[in-house]
Amino acid sequence: MRQIKYVLMPVLIAALPAWAQTKPDDSAIEYKWNAHGYFAGGSSMGDNNAGYAGGGGGFEAFVWKRVTVGGDVSVFRDNYYTAAGTFGHIGAQVGYHFASRDKTRGADPFVIFGVGGYFPEESSAAVHGGGGLNYWFHRRIGVRFESRVAGRPYGDNIDGVFRAGIAFR
Repeated sequence: MRQIKYVLMPVLIAALPAWAQTKPDDSAIEYKWNAHGYFAGGSSMGDNNAGYAGGGGGFEAFVWKRVTVGGDVSVFRDNYYTAAGTFGHIGAQVGYHFASRDKTRGADPFVIFGVGGYFPEESSAAVHGGGGLNYWFHRRIGVRFESRVAGRPYGDNIDGVFRAGIAFR
């Protein structure tokens, strides 16, 4: 649990500028980026069918129309082994949002594809893809639900993870 605090703190600090630049008119928002913090759970389908839980945070920035680039970092606690271990994942991704950037509230579905790696032990590269939904309750805050599948190029493990958390823009 302590690791989750250390991962979510930078996300919350990064969200402070969003609150500082509030605009008086809801329609005047310019959706250029978002940051998110989440709790996650998943399992590894392969050699050991391990389950794990953890959390993390990330960001996305729009680079062209509805196309984004971003990154995230996660820390997980492996629940499979008797002496459960902690591991992390760091990744960079490209995404596409289906909702208009002018939309201040409501659903904002997206898909992502990216590359990353696991650390610290058994460091290995991974590719991941998935999708999800940001639901904006307010012009600057919402919830984020995301599902991903990650695979390691040199191995037979495929990791599935579901994330739920808070999003800021």
